[in-house]
Amino acid sequence: MATLEEFKALRDGVPTAVQGELYKLMTADPDASIRRMVKIAAEKGMTVTSDEVRGFLRQMNDDDKCDDNELNAVALAAMAGSRMRSNHMRP
Repeated sequence: MATLEEFKALRDGVPTAVQGELYKLMTADPDASIRRMVKIAAEKGMTVTSDEVRGFLRQMNDDDKCDDNELNAVALAAMAGSRMRSNHMRP
């Protein structure tokens, strides 16, 4: 079982282009984005479930320790699902 700190370290190592891909995917299809995060983690040797990813994103947002505005939007989208309003997203 992965920890929040391990997940944060993994996130920090994800290239900016992939982070952008995850952001776009999260706004269009949150479940697909979560699945992609699980796959990325597995490629890096980390076992994490979709529910764990959602929990990590929620906790990161709640702790307000996520400095990247795009990933804050990803966390919000993960919590809100596809009902995220477009005025919360950055272009």
